[in-house]
Amino acid sequence: MTTEQPAGGFRPDPRFFLTRPPLPLIDAIAVARAEISHSDAGQHRISHAAPLTDAGEGAVVFAESARDIEALEACEASLILTNEKAAEAAAARFHEATIAIANTPKAAFARLAEALHRPLSDLAGDEELPEMDEPKIAKSAHLGKGVIVMPGAVIGADAVIGPRVVIGPGVVIGEGTRIGAHVSISHAVIGRECVILAGARIGEAGFGYVADEGRALPLPQLGRVMIGDHVDIGANTTVDRGTLGDTVIGDGTKIDNLVQVAHNCRIGRGVLIASQTGISGSCEIGDGVMIGGQAGMADHVTIGAGAMITAKSGLMKDVPPGERWGGIPAKPAREWMKDVAALSKLTKKGGSK
Repeated sequence: MTTEQPAGGFRPDPRFFLTRPPLPLIDAIAVARAEISHSDAGQHRISHAAPLTDAGEGAVVFAESARDIEALEACEASLILTNEKAAEAAAARFHEATIAIANTPKAAFARLAEALHRPLSDLAGDEELPEMDEPKIAKSAHLGKGVIVMPGAVIGADAVIGPRVVIGPGVVIGEGTRIGAHVSISHAVIGRECVILAGARIGEAGFGYVADEGRALPLPQLGRVMIGDHVDIGANTTVDRGTLGDTVIGDGTKIDNLVQVAHNCRIGRGVLIASQTGISGSCEIGDGVMIGGQAGMADHVTIGAGAMITAKSGLMKDVPPGERWGGIPAKPAREWMKDVAALSKLTKKGGSK
């Protein structure tokens, strides 16, 4: 299984998303509700949304500060949406891009991304839905009663699909994988010999919003879920697809029931995650990590390979490889246990007065 995007920067996967014809630059800026600050010859056509760090020709990206711009070595996007403070920095570094200013660059990006892309799973019965191949289902695969397999999906040999499962357009399910009853899968590529238990939801849109004119504007979720081989996912667990990139679960990882994996998380190989754990967006979990039940973590947290997180921990910052952390907020387990012991002594003294 490959998790890489094609060369030339990120593009929404056509197996899962309809991308409309490119927009002339001026039209794209109008849709975004932005104004040109700096421009080259202005002949660009905007074809797709992409992250600032992985954009090719025809892409629109957004940058919310000069620091975002200055951290980049290169950006090949055709349109950069930013604010007044960062516009000069963007123009100085990226001469071939058009720079457009918006009060809220992320909201401007969301408007334009939504105009360019739509999930195929949202287009059932729509006139826009492109012609797609019939599903490819191996002769040795077994489908239970009431299964729905949408166009373009691929189900490998010896796969077992339980009753009332819904498999969205373009989904790939590897050989020998077993899917329990009432599972829904969209925007996903699943490896060999996986087990997904009843009621799991794979590939739904992540929880991404940006404040815009007094309302919460949804940020289009244009990535995928990429699941390796021999992965187990428990009942009623949810794995959201990426926003501009993929949610990735590595080979041999085992996830318990009622776990939330948010958009853009990257989980390594051989990870064990116990029930009711909540993993916020863009967290990175290294190989061999063990996470106890009801643990939670803030977004963009990194847990190093081989680390252990105790049950009910609340992670607010990165955990080095091989360490054991616990508590709320989480800290190295030895420090946490000392704090608990000290607090216990204080409460006993207070109660004896």
